[in-house]
Amino acid sequence: MNKWPGVFLIVFLLLTACGPQPPPSAEVPTPAPSPSAMPPTWTPPPAPTQTPQPSPTPFVSFEAEALTDFLNVRANPGYLFDILTQLDAETPFQVLGRSPGGEWIYVELADGSNGWVFSLLVLSDIDLQLAPFREPQDVQLITGSVLDANGRPINGIQFLVQGAGVSAPRTDALTDDTGTFYAYLPADAAGKWYVSFTAISCPSVTMDKDCNCLGGVCGTIAPAMINLTLPQTEPLEFLWQ
Repeated sequence: MNKWPGVFLIVFLLLTACGPQPPPSAEVPTPAPSPSAMPPTWTPPPAPTQTPQPSPTPFVSFEAEALTDFLNVRANPGYLFDILTQLDAETPFQVLGRSPGGEWIYVELADGSNGWVFSLLVLSDIDLQLAPFREPQDVQLITGSVLDANGRPINGIQFLVQGAGVSAPRTDALTDDTGTFYAYLPADAAGKWYVSFTAISCPSVTMDKDCNCLGGVCGTIAPAMINLTLPQTEPLEFLWQ
C-alpha cells in the first residue's frame, strides 16, 4: 500500500500551520471631529447685578409747642370731638402725624397721652406737613374737591359742615393744595346735614396775602351749598368760576 500521499499531506498541513502568517489587518482610527465641525455651544450671560435700593428713612417725631393758651387737645380731628385737655402757650409736645388734609396734628403730650390739635395753633421749627398721615379712628368722613374750569385745584376754600335744625352741631374744613377738604364727624352722626362755602384763605391761589383777589377777579363757587344725608360715601364736587 502506498503510504506517501498521506505523509505528504501531513507535511503540507504542518508547513501551512507553521509558516509566516499574513499581518493582521490594521484598525483604521476614527478621525476626531475638527473644531469647525463641533456643534455651537451657548454660555448664559451672568445675572445682572441689582443695585440695592435705599430703605425709606423712618419718621422721627419732633417737638412743637402750643401757640396760644387754652389750646384744645381733642379725641379726634374736628370740632365735634371731645376735648381731652387744654394746653398753655409754649407747652411742648411731640408731633407724631397729621390728618389727611393736614389741618389737624396728632401729638403726644408729656404724660404720654395722645390727641389732636389744630395745626394753625401749633408752633414748630419743622414743617408740620412733613409728619406722616394718620387715619383717624371711629369717625365719619365727608370729603370733596374744588376745581376751576381747567381742572386746577383751588386751595384755601373753607366749608362749614352742619346738621339741620337750630343749634345743630358744626365743624369746618379747608381745601388743601390738591383742592380737597376733609371734614370728620362722630361715627354715630346721622340725619340731614349740609356743606356750605364760607370763606377764602389769604393767601391762596385766588387771593394774595393781603386778601386782594388775584387779577381783580374773586370768583364764586358752585354750588354754594350741598344737602346730604349721613352717612355720605361719595366725594362732593364744587366748581370755582
